[in-house]
Amino acid sequence: MPGAFARLCPVFDRLAARNPHHEVHLLPLLAPPGEIACDVGANRGLFTYWLLRNGSRVVAFEPNPHMVRVLERRFPDHGRGERLTIVPAALGDTQGSATLHIPLGFSPLAALDGGLAEQQGVPLERVQVPLHRLDDCVEGNVAFLKLDAEGYELKILAGALEMLARAQPTILVEAEERHRAGAVASLRHLLEPMGYRGFFRDGAAIAPIAAFDPARHQARDALNAEGSRVLPGRTYVNNFIFAARPQVIAGLEAMAA
Repeated sequence: MPGAFARLCPVFDRLAARNPHHEVHLLPLLAPPGEIACDVGANRGLFTYWLLRNGSRVVAFEPNPHMVRVLERRFPDHGRGERLTIVPAALGDTQGSATLHIPLGFSPLAALDGGLAEQQGVPLERVQVPLHRLDDCVEGNVAFLKLDAEGYELKILAGALEMLARAQPTILVEAEERHRAGAVASLRHLLEPMGYRGFFRDGAAIAPIAAFDPARHQARDALNAEGSRVLPGRTYVNNFIFAARPQVIAGLEAMAA
């Protein structure tokens, strides 16, 4: 199954490239070529693939053992050079281990938050996975940090405070009110005092995060019944950019003008 899924992944890569509003098109601005990028919650490797294409040195973190095997099939040369390292672990604000909740069967979906996983209404497999702090995992300054952690993003950032203060990486983070009430506001509360400014893609436009309205931008009826896909003709915003580097802020502001 991992091999078959890995063979399908290039289809998803091409679909992202064909969507002019997908965040992969912002990577040349957000992730400077030659610098370190962390793909946290790498899943099937969509952002890992495009970051490598962009010239980044990538550290991909993925706790779901099913998806780790997919990544290893997709990128068989990982660990043999400086371009890609795959770390089969979860990230948080402490070192140790954690329980990962995975829908039974081969599934790319998983969550450390058991309550969130149970909302899917399917039987779950529970596995123990290593848990690390990002501050303890990566040597050198990280330029870009992509987070997709199903409601666990604040704990991951709490384990990366030294990195954030030192390197000020640009952050692309998924945050949804349905997963955690006040998700976007809590990110602003953490990051803005550190010099970060928030943005999001609103259709074709880049908007300042102050314009984000949960009732309008994350309406539940914009998604299908499973909550896994945006309905045709609807808009649903769940990715947010936080930038502290002046050249990135200037680039985003130019796109918002």
